Amino acid sequence: MQKRTLLIVATLLAADLCASGANYSQIPGEKDELLWYPRPASTWTEALPLGNGHLGAMVFGDVDHEHFQLNESTLYSGDPEHTYKAIDIRERYGEVTSLLKQGKYKESEQLIADEWLGRNHQCYQPLGDVRIDFLHNGAFREYRRTLDLSSAVSTVEYRVNGTRFKREYFISNPDRVMVIRLVAEGPEKINCTLRLSSPHEETVTREAKDNRLLLKGKAPGFVLRRDFQLVEKLGDQHKYPEVYTKEGILKPNASRILYDKDINGLGMPFEIQVTSNYTDGTILVSEDGLEIREAHEVVLILSAATGYNGYDKSPVSEGVDPHGKAQAFLNKALALKYPHLYANHVHDYRSLFGRVGIQLGNKSEQSGLPTDQRVALFSNGKDPSLASLYFQFGRYLMIAGSRQGGQPLNLQGIWNDQITPPWNGAYTMNINLQMNYWPAEVANLTECHQPLFQAIKELAENGKETARNMYGNEGWVAHHNMDIWRHAEPIDNCKCSFWPMASGWLVSHLWEHYLFSGDRGFLEKEVYPLLKGAVMFYKDWLVPTAKGRLVTPVGHSPELNFRINETQTSSYSPGPTMDLAIIREAYSRFIEAHAILGIENESNLLDTIAAQLDKLQPYQIGKYGQLQEWLDDLEDADTQHRHLSHLYGIFPGNQIHRHVSQELSGSVKKVLERRGNGGMGWSKTWKLAIWARLFDGENAFSQLNSFLTLITANKVGINPGGTFPNLFCGPPFQIDGNFGAVAGIAEMLVQSHAGEIHLLPALPKAWSNGKVTGLKVRGGFEIDMEWTNGKLTNAVIYSKLGGNCRIRTEGAIKFPDLVLSTPASGKNTNPLFSFIDPKAPLNIHGLHIPEANHKPSNCFDFPTKAGSVYRVTGL
Repeated sequence: MQKRTLLIVATLLAADLCASGANYSQIPGEKDELLWYPRPASTWTEALPLGNGHLGAMVFGDVDHEHFQLNESTLYSGDPEHTYKAIDIRERYGEVTSLLKQGKYKESEQLIADEWLGRNHQCYQPLGDVRIDFLHNGAFREYRRTLDLSSAVSTVEYRVNGTRFKREYFISNPDRVMVIRLVAEGPEKINCTLRLSSPHEETVTREAKDNRLLLKGKAPGFVLRRDFQLVEKLGDQHKYPEVYTKEGILKPNASRILYDKDINGLGMPFEIQVTSNYTDGTILVSEDGLEIREAHEVVLILSAATGYNGYDKSPVSEGVDPHGKAQAFLNKALALKYPHLYANHVHDYRSLFGRVGIQLGNKSEQSGLPTDQRVALFSNGKDPSLASLYFQFGRYLMIAGSRQGGQPLNLQGIWNDQITPPWNGAYTMNINLQMNYWPAEVANLTECHQPLFQAIKELAENGKETARNMYGNEGWVAHHNMDIWRHAEPIDNCKCSFWPMASGWLVSHLWEHYLFSGDRGFLEKEVYPLLKGAVMFYKDWLVPTAKGRLVTPVGHSPELNFRINETQTSSYSPGPTMDLAIIREAYSRFIEAHAILGIENESNLLDTIAAQLDKLQPYQIGKYGQLQEWLDDLEDADTQHRHLSHLYGIFPGNQIHRHVSQELSGSVKKVLERRGNGGMGWSKTWKLAIWARLFDGENAFSQLNSFLTLITANKVGINPGGTFPNLFCGPPFQIDGNFGAVAGIAEMLVQSHAGEIHLLPALPKAWSNGKVTGLKVRGGFEIDMEWTNGKLTNAVIYSKLGGNCRIRTEGAIKFPDLVLSTPASGKNTNPLFSFIDPKAPLNIHGLHIPEANHKPSNCFDFPTKAGSVYRVTGL
């Protein structure tokens, strides 16, 4: 298509301009794609992130003492065989379910805590630090630190006397290295010393070899996030033989962080290598560092690798050689000059980033302020364009943190500076991991979804064993947490740990990829086996109520408690709404996949699933008019709770829709009103997306406004969810809120989950003028749009697959190039928009918008051909 040809040409031209020295990041224009600051970072959450999906760096930008904090996406503590799997719920299952039926919730909760939980998983680790100490002959001025989202290049610029110093940093995905370019323009020269260090210093050795500085080390073989007092209070000593004897006594050398010899040689090895690719000065390399003298220009290349060789292989006995791997990356990069490295990086990055452009509202004088000041002032309404920058920053983070062949984004993405990070820096699967990938398809970053798909396949392998040994069930199961070793059993301590529902939610990501791509082979080979495994587990897990409805026997609504009485709360009950929403979705899609693929040899299983689907407990509306969270209309222990688990059916699911049931939609709205606008950052962005699904642009924008509140030292704890100066979500930093905001903004602009493509469904007044290009929607379509005064002026629809296109808008439209458009009626004939019809207003199995809700003036069908382009204009 012409659009794609122009994109490729523009990308190559821009890369050539950058490589030849053009200052692309400073070229003025309407795009809001630059983070900038007039001072160095003083804290980690002011530093700027770089990454290539494998190697990550936080750039501080200090004039005299530059600092890069490094991560490698596979560097975790622990080992795949070291976990606790001796859990069998069958021994106390009858007792637990009997207590629940009697309303003895506290007693059942204690049994679950004592018998059905495992141990804490392992931690994502920092890799090391690069520090460059510079010598200057005077004070600096005209300082500027940037991150250019259009090129994924960070810069630091300043003047000392008559010399302009500039530093350029990027991490290349095609060449798998970090590139550091230092330039002095003027009489002063570059004089500096680079040193490597690591938080794992007790295992570190340094070496100067072949003009390279090498740092080798090992991650901890064991990290325990819990303190010993808690382990002993829980009676969990037997789960941690690394630090407790068989008698439950703390070992003499016990520590919550154990390295190498103290843990039987366990621990993932890693290596960092750095050298110069070019300089006109002199370089001396020793074990103490890399010393540069009297240079006008220096190019440094850094590589890193670990011994990781798969989720099921010990990095000690079956790992790869990190030295050889890091050396190969560095050797390849050293064969290329800086302009070539730059062009490789920019071309690769822009092939993803350049697919989507966005401008929300108009840029203003306030838009020119430093980024942290823009966040601090966002609530005054004078800089709506900041949302454009935030949207593109989220897309940048996904490209920088999740690339094909790498690991999925964890709670911190790939950026973490702590040996024991918040929540282990791993994967929380009752919302946070999934939220990381909500924008992957709609934001046109499909390839970045691949690491998650691979991780789900790996988790399912362990999940089969857990389903069989822990439950005696078929299929596979996953609980609320995992680490790089893909352990599927529940972890310890937390009430939310026993939650055997993650598989269905995870598989929904593969299903969504199918709906966006139309890839039937992917449906058959990747989606269906995992979906079938999840469904088979649920089939064995469901039980009937006294009224004959099917529910889960022991359920938890993450991560909320309900009130038993005025003084007691509990967490577990039969059939929470979220459990049933996930099962309803998985069952409906299983039946649909059967029909699409024409599977003929599983009729008994298909009949069983269809029969169970008919008997699932329907949605219920409680005494406050709210969507009920539990089987019984229990009181929330926390009416302002951060989780919105029972609203899964409206977002990210598609079972509740205002066009289908005003009653259910109203009950969702009541929940949002009762929960309020507060909560952690990720919670605010979930609310944002749900308000968008309710077509309420003003409340969605209000939620975004609350989220884009600057977190400063004196505000932490006052507004629990907000935005750090470097645009990370927190506190503490967890990256899911960044991605949740991208998904929520996209839902305000276009929705395609309901059998149609709905343009501008939740546009707030603040964005009355704007445009967006390249958003993907289900059915294999891409959308460009422009609007003025809140009304669509024109849209361009790119059809990748062909088939019927159903368009809905809030205002009247016409198709200047078409004579075949007709008012929409009935079910969309495009199979990628097919849904199972609801059988009752409160027992929705899928979604089909009744004809009565189609307005001929603004909902049309028209046929498309693969590779063709279609225009829509407003009236």
